[in-house]
Amino acid sequence: METKFSAFFVLFFVLLIAVFSYYLKNEVVREFENNEQKLTGAPEFFLKNFSSKQTKKDGNLKFIFSGNEMKSYKYADITLVESPIFTKFKDNIKESIIVAENGEIIDKGEQIILKKNAILTRLPTKTKKQLKLFTNELNIFPNEEYVTSSKAIKIVQEPNIEINGVGMKYDKKENIFKIFKQVKVHYEKPE
Repeated sequence: METKFSAFFVLFFVLLIAVFSYYLKNEVVREFENNEQKLTGAPEFFLKNFSSKQTKKDGNLKFIFSGNEMKSYKYADITLVESPIFTKFKDNIKESIIVAENGEIIDKGEQIILKKNAILTRLPTKTKKQLKLFTNELNIFPNEEYVTSSKAIKIVQEPNIEINGVGMKYDKKENIFKIFKQVKVHYEKPE
């Protein structure tokens, strides 16, 4: 009986070592590959002077996203963009333009984050004056048609309205613009 128990114990111990060795080998190889890729810092792909267009079902332009350079890093699951420009259209006419110094594309384009000196310009129409929004970070959700920021914002609307605050959401579908806190409005009466 003792020999069966000893043989079983040795077999169990050998099996345990084999499983642990296999797991440890895979972890070491995976860590080595991750470190190697991080050390090289090389993107999986990059584009220079790119432009991407999305259209609606009727063929009209929905938006154009362009920039000076795009680098995609698969190991970090991030795509970085230099000098991004996001141009929104309505009935094939430019409606708004958002520019920044750099940006990130998240979740296969479902979210675009524009950082450093982000400026949203709503172009003038027959019924609305030009509006500019200044901030350090804008989160664009192009398919859901809204823009958010948790940073300080400044809005200047021609000819003489200035609004400051922290945090905002502009929902294009609902046509609602919300500023979340520390809202200050400055209005100069036209002469």
